[in-house]
Amino acid sequence: MKKAELASQFVSQHLQQFQCPVCGGGIAAVADQTVQCENEHSFDISKKGTLFMINAPVKTEYTDEMLRYRQQMLTAGFFEPMLQAVSDRIKHGGLVLDAGCGEGTTTKWLAQQNQNDAYVGLDISKQAINIAGSGAVNAPQPLFMVGDLAQLPFGDQQLTTIVNILSPANYQEFDRVLQPGGKLIKVIPNSQYLKELRALIYPAGEHATYDNSPVKDHFIAHYGQVDFTPVHYQFDLTPALFKALFEMTPLTWRAADRKADILERGLTQITADFEIGVVTNQ
Repeated sequence: MKKAELASQFVSQHLQQFQCPVCGGGIAAVADQTVQCENEHSFDISKKGTLFMINAPVKTEYTDEMLRYRQQMLTAGFFEPMLQAVSDRIKHGGLVLDAGCGEGTTTKWLAQQNQNDAYVGLDISKQAINIAGSGAVNAPQPLFMVGDLAQLPFGDQQLTTIVNILSPANYQEFDRVLQPGGKLIKVIPNSQYLKELRALIYPAGEHATYDNSPVKDHFIAHYGQVDFTPVHYQFDLTPALFKALFEMTPLTWRAADRKADILERGLTQITADFEIGVVTNQ
């Protein structure tokens, strides 16, 4: 079955769980690879099986090249120990959203581990979703869509789990679409995340260290009780993977003029350091 047909089938099977991001109306039908709401707003499914469900395109700072380097790094397994901890915390048996999925590697990995769930990867970047829709069809195949965290294309209380990995969040929308007993799993970088790269690029100054307290405190302020678990490990780098790491992270944007020297010096290992916060919707 072609990707566009798989995507049409996915939306048809979950028709009652989606809603129009333009008017908030329900989705009435999926026909001829077009999703249409009850007020006749329509959204085409691309040949890659992706959906554009946002009011207007949004320009982001993430280039196609940067996203492909991220895909290379994550496909090599950089996030896998962290993703396994995320997978262990998912509430199964329903619709799972990877909110801010980037180029889709995290969504595909989680879907492979939890084949009884239905996965949607959503990102505001059209370039990211185009990459997510590329490649071979996997079973199960997630649905990838361009969407806005401020206007999620889902009805009230329709999601079993929301995964939010190193990405902005909209807690009001998350609360709206999560079912009672549903889980929000948010991954934030900890202080030693990419510490070797940071030391190489910024030996001194404000960027030499990282403090996650603004993000973490905002999360706690909204929910009160959050169950946090640290995940810390080392990941080996080849020269090609070090280049992919350098190119994929905004941390290096201010070092473009020193790129050649930094790549020549290189790193053979990098620290992955995260906190996984879990909230159960009441």
